[in-house]
Amino acid sequence: MQELVGRLTALDAEATETLKVIAYFDALVDGHASTDVLLRGAAILSGCGAGAIAGRTEMRVDATGARSPVTRGDWPSRTFGDDGIAWIERSGPAHANDEMILERLAIALSIAWERTSAEAATRRALQTLIDPASTVEARLAAARSLKLSTQSLHRIVARAVDDSVRGPSVTVPTRVGMVRVSVYEQSEPVDGERAGIGVAKIPDHLGESWASALAALRLTSTRTPTVHADELGVLLLLVEAADRLVDAGQDAPSDVCALSELVRTRSNALDLLECIASTDSLRSVASECGLHHSTVQARAAAFSDALGFDIRVPHGRTRLALALAMHSALTNRFDVVSE
Repeated sequence: MQELVGRLTALDAEATETLKVIAYFDALVDGHASTDVLLRGAAILSGCGAGAIAGRTEMRVDATGARSPVTRGDWPSRTFGDDGIAWIERSGPAHANDEMILERLAIALSIAWERTSAEAATRRALQTLIDPASTVEARLAAARSLKLSTQSLHRIVARAVDDSVRGPSVTVPTRVGMVRVSVYEQSEPVDGERAGIGVAKIPDHLGESWASALAALRLTSTRTPTVHADELGVLLLLVEAADRLVDAGQDAPSDVCALSELVRTRSNALDLLECIASTDSLRSVASECGLHHSTVQARAAAFSDALGFDIRVPHGRTRLALALAMHSALTNRFDVVSE
């Protein structure tokens, strides 16, 4: 880095200063600098106040690098970690290296936070608990750090990352997007949230609870936002079968393909199909959906024609329920939604 700075000095003074900012923060990270030190460095480099908020921690330094109360304002900022935000208090036009200072500050804070914060330690413990590759000793140590009784049953709950969560949680990447993971003793009410609740296990086997919670989350829908893995039975195997199809590059079964096409081409079909699959009569469907009985009869007949089997009879409803489950497993995604 120093050699590169020397080469560029005569060519582009602004580029040289940018590289110096990078080298400065790299040195602080290598030295395991604290949040306070990193903010002080950003303040000195930018010549203005700097601050950061992450979890319950708030910190600010003024332009001289001295600690001072946090003040809120519409400052240039960058996010870091799961919920952190860092800023420099520049009023007026930005200076040439403000963006680079903010970028390197956010990166450095993210690294420092993962090294030192209690929240990061909790996230690492949760990741260890659900990691099938972790050792028994590591999982038991993680359980103790989370104050979980090693002999009591607990459940993993999987949610979309934009849902609020009480208590410790960690966001993990999965084949269906980013999912927020939390652990509770036995069960936790989720109040209508989109959530998959895993089977109850002792901490040493919470990897199994996590796998079942993720499968349950993938089978949720607008009509059924919360799914308990305990109630899925063989449907858990259906989720595994869906993954094997994708991994092998094979098409979904014909029932699922027909269902996907029907849902794609007819608005509001999915909710009505789910209601038909879980209700014992079309009259009950009409009452639940607020539709006239004849309307439901006509739509059920049209849906049956499109699917290639009669969804008005018990065998057809069972077939429809299985097709709906695999459709959900194949299509549900939990990517972060940008605001």
